[in-house]
Amino acid sequence: QWKQLENLYFREKKFAVEVHDPRRISVSRRTFGQSGLVVQTWYANTSLIKSIWVMAISQHQFYLDRKQSKAKIPSARSLDDIAMDLTEMGTPKVSKLVTLEAKNQLIMASNGSLISSGSQDSEVSEEQKKEKIMELKKKEKLLQEKLLQKVEELKKICLREAELTGKMPKEYPLGAGEEPPQVRRRVGTAFKLDDNLLPSEEDPTLQDLESNFIIHQKLVEAAKKLASEPDLCKNVKKKRKQEYADAVKKLQEIENSINEYRIKCGKKPTQKSTLALPGETIP
Repeated sequence: QWKQLENLYFREKKFAVEVHDPRRISVSRRTFGQSGLVVQTWYANTSLIKSIWVMAISQHQFYLDRKQSKAKIPSARSLDDIAMDLTEMGTPKVSKLVTLEAKNQLIMASNGSLISSGSQDSEVSEEQKKEKIMELKKKEKLLQEKLLQKVEELKKICLREAELTGKMPKEYPLGAGEEPPQVRRRVGTAFKLDDNLLPSEEDPTLQDLESNFIIHQKLVEAAKKLASEPDLCKNVKKKRKQEYADAVKKLQEIENSINEYRIKCGKKPTQKSTLALPGETIP
């Protein structure tokens, strides 16, 4: 019943009704003691919850107006007379639902409730509101700066990925009307010679030939990677295939020179190039 109503409020997606029920004794968060206050709660989207709350406020105001009218007029009145009086007294806009008899109601954009006029919540000063707004603006500015920093980091990562894969990832952040940058793919042809790979021969001439062979072996591997790169035009692909074939030929010539020198010195020849590059085919 309306006479048992303590509060009507909503907050975002929650609508709640607080009533006094002497039959049910519970511990209230407001009084921190035993109380007959019972809370009924419903959940829905914000617009629906606020509409229900506005209708509940209007219905409660109707109850208050009718109760006041009965107190002023001792004789019973018809429903038509009551409706006529409410039509003359009522205001057409939802923003004026809180009448002079209900000045203790506080309505906010994101939440609302029936709050007693003596509570601390109704005494929110303008200075506190301004301080809160300034604090929120500072937080917003810091978040925007952090967002810009993260966007720049994401751009660098996407550019690096495009250089490795040859395709710009869809996660690259673009502004309004901005076109993605053109990135040329980097082919991994760099190599490093390990000192342990170099043979330790006493003959300096054979030492130079072996070192030259190892270097050209790496050049052949790099030429193969360049020739095997996909999405090449016909002329470039043909040129790189020829460069790869020349590198393989040069490597074989170096090996032949090593074997000739080894035979001359009374040593056995080797077959390094055929073992290091078996089945050399370019797709």
